[in-house]
Amino acid sequence: MTTTFEVRATDDQVRSFQANGYLAIDQITTAEEIAKLRELYDKVMADASAWRLVYEGDERGGKDGDVIDQVFLPELQAPEMGDTQYLRNARAMAAQLLGVEDDDVTPGGLMLIYKPPTGGRAAPWHQDEAFWDDKNHLKCNSLSVWMPLDDVVVESGAMQFLPGSHTNDVLRHRSEPGEPLFLDEEVDLSSAVACPLSAGGATFHHCRTLHHTARNTSGRPRRAMTTIFHGPHAARDVPLEKPWIKGLQAPRQFTR
Repeated sequence: MTTTFEVRATDDQVRSFQANGYLAIDQITTAEEIAKLRELYDKVMADASAWRLVYEGDERGGKDGDVIDQVFLPELQAPEMGDTQYLRNARAMAAQLLGVEDDDVTPGGLMLIYKPPTGGRAAPWHQDEAFWDDKNHLKCNSLSVWMPLDDVVVESGAMQFLPGSHTNDVLRHRSEPGEPLFLDEEVDLSSAVACPLSAGGATFHHCRTLHHTARNTSGRPRRAMTTIFHGPHAARDVPLEKPWIKGLQAPRQFTR
């Protein structure tokens, strides 16, 4: 996709991200690109052969029949999704927020996440690094860039973050059959911040920032896409143990 819209982080935004572990911006790409991405998104989500993971039901406060539908690496089916101003701006800002050079940032692929107009299930509180059992020997320096293709409010599943939680290490999580990974420690969530956005806005969050999204009860669909960028990692003196990964439904990735 061809567009010349560029976004870069200000010094204040970099400081805010480093202090809080997340950042929300009003616009990361153009309305024209969002319109094209909606078309591609709907085609990929309708493809029964897509590499997908569907969570149904919600034993933690939702209702039977609730669904989150996720498709991994949609750019393999729709190559245009891998060549967007969204990704170019996301990568440039990721390098700034992580405090590294552009060439030191490694992309981790795209994911599409769909919550239907009613019955879009909640994504429980979690940290993304808790999923990565191939990086137990590393303390990761990574972030995710989440962009809605529809306007989002709390009631439709806007991202919510716990400020400063990225300063913790990976906390204990838990998995149950057919369920996404969820936090299994007592944490004070009273200071959590929701980030409503217009379509084409974006949130950035560190891989150890606690986050979640609520059920979609808005009556309109919540289409979103997310990508991850890895900066240089530090080696751990003692590798992490993540026993919760054993019961996790594949593919192992983040949910929101």
